[in-house]
Amino acid sequence: MTYNKEAHAKDKAPAEIELKLALPWADHRLISAQVSEIPPLNGIVSEQQHLRNIYFDTPEQYLRQQRAALRLRSVRQGKKRTHWRQTFKTAGSGASGLSQRGEWESTVSRGELDPNALEGTPWHAIEGHEQLFTQLTPCFETISTRTLWQVSAGDDGLIEVALDVGSVQAGGRTLPICELELELVHGPVDSLFVLAGQIAAHVAVLPTETSKAERGWRLLDDSSATALRARPPDLDPHLPAERAAQTVLGEMLSQFTENLARFVQFDDAELVHQARVGWRRWNSGLWLFKPLLKDIPVPDTTGLAPLRRALGRLRDLDVAALETLPPWKEPFISGNADREAQWHSLEKTLTAERQVLRSALCEILSTPETGAALLGIGRWLHALPQYETKSEDIGPWAEKRTGRLHTRLKNEIKVTKEAKDRGDEDALEQEHRTRLLAKRSRYCLEAMQSLLPNARTRRWIEKATEVQTQIGAARDLMLITFMLEPLGADRAILGFLRGVAAARMA
Repeated sequence: MTYNKEAHAKDKAPAEIELKLALPWADHRLISAQVSEIPPLNGIVSEQQHLRNIYFDTPEQYLRQQRAALRLRSVRQGKKRTHWRQTFKTAGSGASGLSQRGEWESTVSRGELDPNALEGTPWHAIEGHEQLFTQLTPCFETISTRTLWQVSAGDDGLIEVALDVGSVQAGGRTLPICELELELVHGPVDSLFVLAGQIAAHVAVLPTETSKAERGWRLLDDSSATALRARPPDLDPHLPAERAAQTVLGEMLSQFTENLARFVQFDDAELVHQARVGWRRWNSGLWLFKPLLKDIPVPDTTGLAPLRRALGRLRDLDVAALETLPPWKEPFISGNADREAQWHSLEKTLTAERQVLRSALCEILSTPETGAALLGIGRWLHALPQYETKSEDIGPWAEKRTGRLHTRLKNEIKVTKEAKDRGDEDALEQEHRTRLLAKRSRYCLEAMQSLLPNARTRRWIEKATEVQTQIGAARDLMLITFMLEPLGADRAILGFLRGVAAARMA
């Protein structure tokens, strides 16, 4: 069975354009009243619904593989009779909470899937869809109370604000749901960001693109805590360069924001790591596209400074505790009971300090300023196409740009080697600059890989990764000693680690 996108291209999909905001710190009992007091929702009469959503797929999860979803929803409002809706959704695009998807919804007479309600949807483009329908079974469900507001946006805009409080249930597991969905009924898309910014000024939010369907699948797979890794997009080489920049930067920003949203719920060091990778990739993307964006005001990220510092401190300790120090435990102890006690004390100290830093990071994420800053970046990203000029296609541009970056890295590697051979005082600083350039070059090459010659690009990525790793391992070991000293680490351990680091750097 295959989904033929070309065969269905002539069908105009009803577009669902929404901005999703997670509310992970909200008191579920009070959040509806709190949101209703936020301008411009204040004074608008709301309505409340009780929703039950049942998601269907084949045992092989075929629809999920096609990035589609089929849902039955029961809606009950007050004492009114429950009615059912069937919805078919297809994947779209989005970044930093904003998503645009195809959505086809029909009223059905009872709580059973109706094949007739799928007429006129992309369902008919699926090969063998008649047989596929008979294989569908319930996979998971969500239950929530939804509060709705209809908010005017500008002269002719209208936004439906939906607050969902409840849970997703799958495979005997349950996760809470507390989020706002701002759906554009009509008007400019930017009005979603304007309203979201007004909400974020009063309530701590996190932009997220993860749908309830995807949350259910991850819960069913027991992968809810799995970190989101880089997923460089496949780019059309004829795409205007500015639009390609929006696509690439959007994926990078999503890696950052989605891992932050998951970190709030799950204590996993990999989430911190991938969030930092996402942010570094975002900065590398801005660096990559700098020639295109030179006349465009850059997004204001000053509001994220406390978050970035907290992420950095926690990640440094995570690396120390989980990666750098463990291989040196036995060589340091070497059968000595006193040294074993010293190392055990260090491990306890690191565990406690990591928990302190995790709590500090959660506190920063729970401030309205953080959510507002993330929304500001998303708004800037959404507006990028308005600056589009008659620039060249992204394919030729990417080849020239990455070629220059690789040449620059080769020159930096040569300069670093010469500085170390001469014993220059600034050799270590030069080495650090080379490491940063290698990391940025790697991220840029990976982002553009679908447009570049395969064999050559793989070699360049491998070289950048090798330089980054070789320089980083020795430097990380030396930096750890500066982190451990204020924590009261034993002098014998510090001396041992400094000796190892000096030897490796030499």
